[in-house]
This record gives sequence, C-alpha cells and structure tokens, in this order.
Amino acid sequence: MLVSEGMACDIVRVDTQADFIDALEQSGFEMIFADYSLPAFDGISALNIAKEKAPDIPFIFITGKMGEDRAIETLKHGATDYILKDNLSRLVPSVNRALRELRENMEHKRADKELRESQKRLRYLSSELLNAQEKERKRIAGELHDSVAASLGAIKINIEKFFGQMKQDERTRLASAELIARVQQTAEETRRIMSNLRPSVLDDLGILPAINWFCREFQKTYSSISIEKQIEIEENDIPDSLRTPIFRIFQEALNNVAKHSQASLVNLFLQKRNTGIELTIRDNGRGSDLDTATRGLGLSTMRERAELSGGSFAIESVVDQGTVIHASWPLWKEREIPDRVAK
Repeated sequence: MLVSEGMACDIVRVDTQADFIDALEQSGFEMIFADYSLPAFDGISALNIAKEKAPDIPFIFITGKMGEDRAIETLKHGATDYILKDNLSRLVPSVNRALRELRENMEHKRADKELRESQKRLRYLSSELLNAQEKERKRIAGELHDSVAASLGAIKINIEKFFGQMKQDERTRLASAELIARVQQTAEETRRIMSNLRPSVLDDLGILPAINWFCREFQKTYSSISIEKQIEIEENDIPDSLRTPIFRIFQEALNNVAKHSQASLVNLFLQKRNTGIELTIRDNGRGSDLDTATRGLGLSTMRERAELSGGSFAIESVVDQGTVIHASWPLWKEREIPDRVAK
C-alpha cells in the first residue's frame, strides 16, 4: 500500500517481544506499525515498550477489528493513530501526517536545545559580568582608600598645621575652618562612595556584620524609615559564594524602598530553613503595579544575582499595600555548589 502510493520505505518485521526490543535499539526507524493482538504479546505492551525506548517514533496500530473503547485506549497510551485493515486508504495520509509531526517535533526539540544552550551561554556571560563588576568595584574602592582618602587625610592635617602656625584674624579663622570642613566633608563622601562600591566590612567580617552596618548607615540617611531585622542564621551557615549576592539583593531592595516606596517600616528576614536560606524584605509603602513599574527598580539585576548563584527570586507588590521581595537558595554541600556563581 505504501509503495503503491509512491512512498519508498524499508520495512523490518518482528513478531516477538525480544526481537522488537532489539530492533528499537537500532537507529534509523521513523515509524512503528503494530497489530493490536500479537502472537506472543499484545500491542499495548509493544506501545509501552516503544514509548520507553523510542518515545519520538510514531506508533500506528493496523488491526482487523477495534471497538471505540479500545481505540480510545490506544490513543490514551500514546498511539499516534489506528488504522482498520478494511480501510487501508487511511494509511498513507496517516503516515504522512505522523512523519510531518515527527519532523516538526524534532525541529522543535532542536530549536529548544539551541535555546537552552544559548541561555546557558547567556547565564555564563551574565555571571562573568557580575564577577567582573564586583572585582572592579573592589579595585576602585581600594584605590579610593589608598589614594584619594589617604591624600585627603594628609591635606586636612597639613591645612590644620599651616593655619595653626600662622597668626589668624577672625576672617582667616573662619576661612580656615570652612576649608577644613570642606576637606572633611569630601573625605566622608569618598568613604561613602567606597562603602557603596564594596563595603570592606563584607570582606573583613562577613555578611551579617555587613547587613547590620548597612542598616545603621541607611537609617542615618533615611531616619523616617525604621528597619526591623529578624536574622535566624549563623555566619558559618552562609556559603562564601552567597554572601555577595545576598548583600547586593538586600542593598538594592533597601535602595528601592528609599527611592520609590514612601514606606515608614521595612521588615528584614534572613533565615535558615530545612530547604535552604531565605531572604525576605517587606515594606509598608505604596506598592506598585509590577506590570507597569518594573523599569528602574533593579528587579532584573536582583533576579539575575539570585538565579546565577543557584537560587530563586520572587516579588509581590500591591498598590497601597507594600512590596515583598523574596529570594531563596537551596542548601548545598560544598562540592555541589555550582562552578560559576556571582562572587
């Protein structure tokens, strides 16, 4: 029937379960035909074997009699189609349709594979970018500390020494005091920039002291916003690879609160659960419609940091009811930590 319709094909015929399994282990088949009732085993068993060993190959029943219930049963088990022997005119159209769907499915799988590989490369590049960004932040902060901050300190000392050695009238005294105050202010601004780039406390003492330090500095600047912390985790419970991502997500979330939320209270939760580490930042601000207010909030960067370090990220926000940011990471053994994470 297939050849008469101009469909060139090679056919391998088997009639035992062992031969069927042996045939499936070979490559190159594009179609499986089976009777419903076989001498040694039934067609549904053959279908189940095919779905396990060659799930992509179309499976068509060609049988003498099949009631509606049996026909539905074959389709439920994953058969592509069923053809009655007294109506073989349906065979070629059914085969053509099955082959077309097979090729479309293979093309979709190929496209999905390429997409996954592309996404994997993109995640790798994003991870490398975040790593480079943190290294550059640390380098610049170090240079500011060793060069600009040190020079400002020396300038301040020399100015104080110079004006202390000269006779000053009221005008000179005021000018010297103003100049010293300006240098002191510049030095403090430099230290603030250094801390925002890469707080030394994070590298020297760890994530928990860094969070406490940032909360204190934040409330000095935004005295109208209270922060309530609930930290139920020890420093040693947080892997080195997660300390920077956790701190940066927390930092960005609080900066968003200050810039956008008009909140008066922020609740911070950092906890160790059975399933892993959880970070939650909740504010009582005005909230937002996330469908229209995601730009400029740093949400993509926070999500990227969480996911590239092996975690997950979620945000909930309701207008006039505040915003909740949640990030979590599974607990790994040290050898299970991904090779590429944002450090």
